[in-house]
Amino acid sequence: MRTLEEAKKAVIEDFSMYDEWLDKYEYLIDLGKNLEPYPEDKKTDDKLIKGCQSRVWLDSKVEEGKIFFSADSDAIITKGIISLLISVYSGREPKEIANDDFGFIGEIGLKENLSPTRANGLVSMIAKIKELASETASMAADEVLTAEDAKALAPLYDNVVLALKQVYDPEIPVNIYDLGLIYELIINKKHEAFIKMTFTAPTCPMADEVLAQVKECVADVPGITGCEVELTFEPPWDQSMLSDEARVELGLD
Repeated sequence: MRTLEEAKKAVIEDFSMYDEWLDKYEYLIDLGKNLEPYPEDKKTDDKLIKGCQSRVWLDSKVEEGKIFFSADSDAIITKGIISLLISVYSGREPKEIANDDFGFIGEIGLKENLSPTRANGLVSMIAKIKELASETASMAADEVLTAEDAKALAPLYDNVVLALKQVYDPEIPVNIYDLGLIYELIINKKHEAFIKMTFTAPTCPMADEVLAQVKECVADVPGITGCEVELTFEPPWDQSMLSDEARVELGLD
């Protein structure tokens, strides 16, 4: 992935290819057309960016310490603008975004060549992106574990693992932990558990029931204050992820 400075430089170079702003608007329109589809169920009032004449929805998620944005708008130029911002900032560390001055926007002359209402909307988009990044950066800082924290959480972690071993795959008679279906288990300073897991096949007919069972059994562990479960199929599960106990139980060794 390009660095932030490289990404901003690329945008400046792209805009410099066009002499007329009419052509630059067409470039923005093309960006909007290529924006990743935004889920209809996330077009809610809490995702709307205030200050934009057109409706602009912005959502974010954090994966492996980086913040990813998704967005949509009901106006084609505005959709292109938010697409431009996402192309530069999505997938970066929150602190890096929060500390950036977004100065490249001035270099390409975008704000000055928009109508007053669209220019105000651009300012609001930038402010919202920085706000989400700042909030995420602050949360991450609050949840950093010291060595002492990690040591104190070890028994709690073990109890969560024991709870997970009470949940069995609906098709294979082995618990989900020894099957290798738990890809990630994190417990933060607030004693909230975050679990990323998979299934042996994407078509598991009881996926919802198992996910609910995982969340319930972990949340019931004494000391755990909350539990979030994320389903993923990357990487796909295979037998190499089985524990030694599971391999013996299944007669594979």
